[in-house]
Amino acid sequence: MQAKCIQVGMGLLLMCVMTACGSSESKGGPGAVQQEDGGGVVPDAGAPDAGAPDSGTPDAGPVDAGVDGGVVEAGPPCEKTHGVCVGAKRAKVDGVYESVCTALSYGEDYEGSETRCDGLDNDCDGVTDPSSTSRVAALGFSVHGGLVSSLRTETGVWVAVLDSGSEARILRLDSNLVLQGTSGVPYPWTRTGEAAAMPRSARLVRTEEGPALYYATTEDLSPPLRAYLVPLDGEGAPRTDAGGALVEYPMLDREFDSSSSLVAASPTGERVVVLWRAGSEQAPPMQVMGKVTDARGQVLVAPKVLFESTSGGTPYPASVLWLRNGEVLVAMGESRSGVTQEVVRVRRLDEALEQVGEERVFTVSESPMPLLVDRGEAAGEPLVSPVLVLRVREAPDFRARIQVTSSLFEGGMPATWTEEPEGFVPWYGAHGGDGVVQLSWLSKVYDPGEGGAARFWGRLWAQEPGGAAVERTPALEPMRLPAEAQWVLMEKVAPRRMAAMYMVSTDEGLFLDAVRYCTQ
Repeated sequence: MQAKCIQVGMGLLLMCVMTACGSSESKGGPGAVQQEDGGGVVPDAGAPDAGAPDSGTPDAGPVDAGVDGGVVEAGPPCEKTHGVCVGAKRAKVDGVYESVCTALSYGEDYEGSETRCDGLDNDCDGVTDPSSTSRVAALGFSVHGGLVSSLRTETGVWVAVLDSGSEARILRLDSNLVLQGTSGVPYPWTRTGEAAAMPRSARLVRTEEGPALYYATTEDLSPPLRAYLVPLDGEGAPRTDAGGALVEYPMLDREFDSSSSLVAASPTGERVVVLWRAGSEQAPPMQVMGKVTDARGQVLVAPKVLFESTSGGTPYPASVLWLRNGEVLVAMGESRSGVTQEVVRVRRLDEALEQVGEERVFTVSESPMPLLVDRGEAAGEPLVSPVLVLRVREAPDFRARIQVTSSLFEGGMPATWTEEPEGFVPWYGAHGGDGVVQLSWLSKVYDPGEGGAARFWGRLWAQEPGGAAVERTPALEPMRLPAEAQWVLMEKVAPRRMAAMYMVSTDEGLFLDAVRYCTQ
């Protein structure tokens, strides 16, 4: 017999009943809930069944099936009764039944500690394909989404974090999302003694010369806008020249601009495109501009205007991809003061940053958070594989929804993947590859708190095409989040395994956390 608990309402009140043991249900993670056949929800079973610990597979002689007079003798039942262990009977070793069941009794799908993403409860603890959580690193201060970036490597994941006034940090994680080391890229003012600036943008890119860190700075929120491309070695440290000086390629030096900027490298890494907004309300016109360089910052396409609003709105570059056919795909937003709607424009540009074909225009609610994602070759031709992810609010309830638009240049329309409970806002990341796009997001809500101690709380979710959202929150309780926790980084870390990285707030400070979970 085993207890099954049904969650009642939105709180943590549980009703428990006793049911017969059977095969374990698939679980998303330690804090997830899953739909049972009867329609209820059950919290994560967590710990394995009581009983003797797994002693491993013995090396003693062959298994004796226990045949007596032509009838197979069934051994006593094993200790574990969930998952692949359901109905397992003790095997014989040298004519004696195992005192503690091992893989000989449980079968070839059994694991003492689950490592596979196979849709089975391999360690028989009642949890199928469990997630794992890592506390990666402490953060110097709360960072917004433009100051963090990730890049898949042969051994795991690198994360760039601009949370220091003296250097950018490169965190090296293994495929289990455990921190292996940290490198620093000192900012120019720490090397030259110049006045300190403020980091505005960060992006790890892969060029033909290897991985590199792109970062941009401004003078507080004022001009000038300067950006740099720093090649990194195999340990994530900045490369140096023969004299030991840091190698750094200037990318932008805009005397009158101060916006954040975007960057993307071509599929071969030979070319790099940079986008930013020029001008301001005090110094119009405001324009989205772009330029192209090689992997060492040499200008190939001089700065040019890509878009200028004709309606008095404020344009901004939102997302950029370099497609496999050599074109650059750009999503630009346009907001207007006092208007609760925005316009998102998706344009194709050739290698000279000239528009190709017709643009797609989406009129959406304010703060749509446009994000372009390329699903890769498995999704088809270069113009078929990219998708656009948007956050929208629609009548009549105006709850926040995440929508994905595929077939961008063949008339594809937005499809709603998920919608948030009232009062919650999704802050998401996305990953493309293997022909699909996968999403992960923080479902975040504002809590005014007591005595004016305002806090944000949230839960982590993930979703794949055609599937329901699965909760990946590490615990039953929601996470405490800082105001700037408006981003999720996603990387594929192994076959059928994804990583979602995000920022949390605790009594001890701010941290970069990560969840590693199985996919379909």
